[in-house]
Formats: sequence, C-alpha cells, structure tokens
Amino acid sequence: MITSKNNECIKRIASLKEKKGRREQGAYLVEGIKQVREALAGGLPVEQVVLSERYAGDPLPVPPEKQLLVSEAVFAKLSEEASPQGVLAVLRVPACTPRPPKGNSLLLDGIADPGNLGTIIRTANGAGYEDIYLKNCTDPFSPKCVRASMSGIFFVRLHAGGEQELFEALEGVPLICADMAGTDMELFSPPPQFCLVIGNEANGVSEAVRARCAHTVSVPLRETCESLNAAVAAGILMYRLLKK
Repeated sequence: MITSKNNECIKRIASLKEKKGRREQGAYLVEGIKQVREALAGGLPVEQVVLSERYAGDPLPVPPEKQLLVSEAVFAKLSEEASPQGVLAVLRVPACTPRPPKGNSLLLDGIADPGNLGTIIRTANGAGYEDIYLKNCTDPFSPKCVRASMSGIFFVRLHAGGEQELFEALEGVPLICADMAGTDMELFSPPPQFCLVIGNEANGVSEAVRARCAHTVSVPLRETCESLNAAVAAGILMYRLLKK
C-alpha cells in the first residue's frame, strides 16, 4: 500500500487533475464506483484503478497489476469529491480527430463552463447524439466535466480541432444555430440529418460559425425570462428536434 503523497506514481496521477498533466500524459481521471464500473463495462482503455484502504465496494474486474492500493490520506490528494467513494481510474484520452458524423450531431462553439459541457454530453448521450464537435471549448476531460457527464463521455465521439477541420468533417450536414432570434422550435421542421449548434454561455454562437448555419431556431420563453442556461437550452432542442 502506498502511504506517501510524494510517491512518483501518485504525483503523476495527481497531475491529471490539471490540463497540462492530461495533455502531457494523454490520460484523464474518472472517480466514483458507478463511473469506474461503467468505464470497465464499456471496454474503455483503463490504465490503472486506484483504491483507498477503506474501499468497501464489490471487487472490480481489473487485473491485480493494474490495481493500486493507497492510504486514505493519499486518496484524498487524488480525489475531487467532497465525499470520496474510495475508487478512481486512469483512462486514456481517446483520439478526437474530426470525422464525419454517423447521425445527428452537435457543434459546441465556445462552451466555457465544464459543468455545462459535461451536462450537454450527458444529455447528448441520452438523446442519441453520438458525435459532438468542440470548437474552442473547455477541456471535456477535466474532472468536473467528466463528473457532470455521468459516464456520457464514454459513449459519445468527441471531435476537437480548428474551425476548418470541423467544417470539413461536417461538410454537407445542415447546421442549425440555437439563438433567441431564431424561428420558434415549435414551427421549425429540421432536415433528416442535422448538426445542432450551441454557442458560448455569454456571447452565443460566433459570427464565423453563424455564417455557416443553414437555419436558426429558438426556445420560446415568457417575457419575464431573458434566456436559458446553455445546457438547458441544448437539452430542450436536442429532444424537440428529434420529435419533428
């Protein structure tokens, strides 16, 4: 059992809480019994599973050589949870090179809050939007985003890249811009395949992306409500457009 916070392996794992560490190692952290089990069940490339000395859950289907037992103090250094469950895993970051979508998709343009991004990924997985294109977004593999995705990040394809790369991958796919000035979603009929565009929380969809959009739609609101949270608006539109 590892009891030192200065252990080289522990320092390497702890560095994955920061973007620089994730970029250098090509790995990220998943914490909690449910998410670790779903990662394993989904066949994701799990490099290592860290267990605290007080972990009381059922045994995990992980070879002994990939398990690391640590003291409570060491696990606390690695954990991002207020009430740790005593288990976390190190996973490889999947390739995110832009590819054409297999069905309806999302283009997220400048989503800055990791909680919003994780929630959108979670909802996209639930609604069946398997391809998510990320333009100037926060890191989807940060602990807060992974936690907010509630395992959704395991079951979607993330595509990250420059503007031109993303547009090339989406060539021929109509882009639908979410904007308060757009057509009421109740009056809009989407094409058979589409990509829903959700913009930055404060500034909306950028002009460069807006210029590429074939349609603009909005969620109708009462006069007393100025706008919706980006993740909430995305969720409403994802499901509503599928029902048209």
